[in-house]
Amino acid sequence: MQLEQSPAPAWTTGFDPSDATPAPSLWEPVQSDTLSWRIVSQVRRALFADKLKPGDFLGTEGSIARDFGVSRMAARDALRSLAAVGIVTIRAGAKGGAVIAHGNAELFADALAVQLKLIGISGSEMLDAQIGIEAMAAELAARHATPADLTLLRGLLEELKRLIGSPAEFTDLSMRFHLGVVEASHNRALIAQFRALRHMLLPAYARHTTPDIAARAVEAHAKLLGHIEAGDADGAREQMVRRLRVIRANRFAGDAPAPPGQKTTETPS
Repeated sequence: MQLEQSPAPAWTTGFDPSDATPAPSLWEPVQSDTLSWRIVSQVRRALFADKLKPGDFLGTEGSIARDFGVSRMAARDALRSLAAVGIVTIRAGAKGGAVIAHGNAELFADALAVQLKLIGISGSEMLDAQIGIEAMAAELAARHATPADLTLLRGLLEELKRLIGSPAEFTDLSMRFHLGVVEASHNRALIAQFRALRHMLLPAYARHTTPDIAARAVEAHAKLLGHIEAGDADGAREQMVRRLRVIRANRFAGDAPAPPGQKTTETPS
């Protein structure tokens, strides 16, 4: 039976496992030496097909084993895998079991940051990604920034002016200004991606910050904020791209991505 043709799941948010058993027809029996992974794959497909939603009760270890026709050990391994990637949360106790988790952007950002580090992305790759994310974010910020967003950005800018002579503190707060711009876009996909990327960007920027560079950054931030305050989406985007391209050219010139399968060991210069 194909998942796409299966009826919608019987459980709903707030489902009590003592009241009923999830409809077994949603799942296909699995017969393989990778039983737990096949269970995980079916649950993932059901989630992306909108047959499962946050808060839905998936089942207990015993009921999942029965519905998929596998051992409790295979069901337990599948639940551990699903919990590890954030698809389910496990509730203990008599009325416990696996529940489809609610989204956690911080968990996603942290996991993505770790994977970016492990694959060894280069400095130029980081800056290219930053340009793509922040150019769109600056444009959206000019359209959607709230008074609270603007107040935050103004406060950060004033604090940055006082920290020009303190490169380490300046770099940290400047990255917070960049995050503030992205958050002002009110686009959750961009925000999550930038939160992941900033873990990689911060040490790379910190290696190059001097009082002169900090002063130029403050000037660029002020121009960007002016465009955002004026609702000038095109101007905000152009200002962000112009500044980041200068940074890329000056700090990451010649930093090419590593060939597939080869880890990058060089640091941005």
